[in-house]
Amino acid sequence: MYAETGDSTLIRRGRSSVTLTEIIAFAKMLDQRPLDVVLGELPELARLSDTKFSLAISALRRRFRGEPPADQLRLRATANELASRVRDGLIADRIREVFPYESDSFAAPMIRRG
Repeated sequence: MYAETGDSTLIRRGRSSVTLTEIIAFAKMLDQRPLDVVLGELPELARLSDTKFSLAISALRRRFRGEPPADQLRLRATANELASRVRDGLIADRIREVFPYESDSFAAPMIRRG
């Protein structure tokens, strides 16, 4: 059914996951897929249910925190660029919330105060 739309296996699995076993398989796919590939799928991930999107956010943030600061900045910029191209404001906001600035350990020293 979803194959006709060109969705990836990850997105199809996310949409069809109902049982705990299926949701665990979806989570494993999120962890195993290259981060840049998952990032490109953010607009479709953001269209999943709140529960599934929350699972995706958790997996992405965990992986994001393991990246060097320069890569974190690149990943955030890519996510923001993707969000800026999405017409649906709610979906764009969901994409932007994946990598919030205040959760980064390196962000605080980079912000000038006063």
